[in-house]
Amino acid sequence: MIYKTSNKLIIALDGPSGVGKGLIGRLLAEELDLKYFQSSILYRVLAYKIKELNLDLDDKQSITILSKNIDIDNIDAKDLEDEFIGSIASKVATIGEVRNNLSKYLEDMVKKNHRLIMEGRDIGTKIIPNADLKIFLIASIEKRAERRYKQLIANNKNVILPEILEQLKKRDLRDTTRKVDPLIPALDAKIIDTSEITPSEIIAKILKFLEK
Repeated sequence: MIYKTSNKLIIALDGPSGVGKGLIGRLLAEELDLKYFQSSILYRVLAYKIKELNLDLDDKQSITILSKNIDIDNIDAKDLEDEFIGSIASKVATIGEVRNNLSKYLEDMVKKNHRLIMEGRDIGTKIIPNADLKIFLIASIEKRAERRYKQLIANNKNVILPEILEQLKKRDLRDTTRKVDPLIPALDAKIIDTSEITPSEIIAKILKFLEK
């Protein structure tokens, strides 16, 4: 039944940076014929615009206004992968009004798609609380830093592993302690540790959850 494209299927996929959400999200979307969307793209596009306009991160009013009209088209995806952009995105994600504005964009997307997997950090708790399935991926911070390091090196980025590890620790702290929509598993989320298992094994686990 889950493979019929006429059937509604909404999946929330959450977890911190470096757990493999992007890869698993794309693989699962292909396996189940779902639309796939990363909520982090909105925050990174906003961060890119902030950098482009040279806005002060303390200028919350200007950033909030900017977040009301986010256009995710016509921006090179490679620019959004920059670690500095990721750091800005993590910081502006702590602003309540910004999160509310971007959440409206995401909620509208959910309403328009009956088969969707959305990936982020508050999808199961905030954006799609009534998702058909909620998955929360975790992994050791050392493994996550190693994965991120390899990804950036493959994209010809000049980075060192200790710096990546430190950035992840700071990002985790911001994400889990922010007052608005912190990074926490939904009470009914299925938690999968991706530290030592392959993507195919992760997909197999998720498909079993769906079968049940």
